[in-house]
Amino acid sequence: MAGDLILFRYISLEVFKAMGVIALVVLVIATGSRLSAYLGEAAAGKMNSELLGLILFYRLPGLLELIIPVSFFLAIMIAHGRLAVDNELTVLKSMGFGEPRLLKMTLLQGLAIMIVTAILALWLRPLAEIGTQAIKADQKTMTEFDLLIPGRFQTMSQGERVTYVRDIADSNELSDVFITELEQEEGDELGTTVVMVADEGETRIDEQGNRLLILRSGKRYRMKPGALEHQVIEFETYGQVLARDPSKLDRSEVKQLATWDLLKAESNSGVAELQWRLSLVLMVPILVFLAVPLARVNPREGRFARIAPALLLCFLYLVLLSAARSNVESGSLDPALGLFWVHAGFAILALIFYRGGERLFDWSWIKSRASQ
Repeated sequence: MAGDLILFRYISLEVFKAMGVIALVVLVIATGSRLSAYLGEAAAGKMNSELLGLILFYRLPGLLELIIPVSFFLAIMIAHGRLAVDNELTVLKSMGFGEPRLLKMTLLQGLAIMIVTAILALWLRPLAEIGTQAIKADQKTMTEFDLLIPGRFQTMSQGERVTYVRDIADSNELSDVFITELEQEEGDELGTTVVMVADEGETRIDEQGNRLLILRSGKRYRMKPGALEHQVIEFETYGQVLARDPSKLDRSEVKQLATWDLLKAESNSGVAELQWRLSLVLMVPILVFLAVPLARVNPREGRFARIAPALLLCFLYLVLLSAARSNVESGSLDPALGLFWVHAGFAILALIFYRGGERLFDWSWIKSRASQ
């Protein structure tokens, strides 16, 4: 009993050390990719740059719910592969510590991973989605002028307006404002170009909650392309209501619904979201049953010999789950079948591997069989 506990601690330490390194590397890469995309949106004036850190924080549960199970799978491959290459598994087997006991120990480790994944997928990510939706709701109330960057020409209103402001004070005071926009009426292909320049301006909210743009000491030019005539209006004060950008309005997502609420959901999207959350937890023991036999590497193969096929299997698993989720959402797949057929297929594959089918990845075994 004491020997089993020592072995459990030793193997668990090997697995979780490898898992920590893999998860950290993947998380840094994924976060960096997201940050790059968000910085691009902020630079283009589509997002408030002050919210980047908070948005990334809210995205962490959604990243970790996938990274942790996959990292655990790869960690088993690496840790068990090292034990096999160093002949430690052979020594343990000669002492009566066979693969069934190794599988039980790995499943106990997997139980801890299942609990962590369940907390992330069933509880933390929905809470994070609520926070993300709250930020999006704040963004919806903003107009294009709330996202202006001083000293840059910015395209707005789906390319129909270009705006430049030299400086923006904390009180929303604007300096040296330049605005050009295209006004189009039905049947007018060329449209009318309107240019406004002003020494200063400001944005404010009226009593009805409308956002207003107030320009002072400026001129307004109105002209049609190809025409010689144009209109010039000089003004002391000019005001207009700022419309909210319709491209920022998006549909409500079921991702922010609590798992308990999804249990009562009847819509295809609700069922698909519930099954996806449960799938992330259910895939952990199946990945364990896949990884343990796949890690039976021949010492001559090397500890990383089967990492590539293992990655392909894991990638295929996730792709099929994602495809099944999309089909359930669209109604082209029966929700009763849902994502569970994918788990059933990979569970059968894991059983085949456990009974010796993993030798299909052992090139020395294939060569020996071919030479017979």
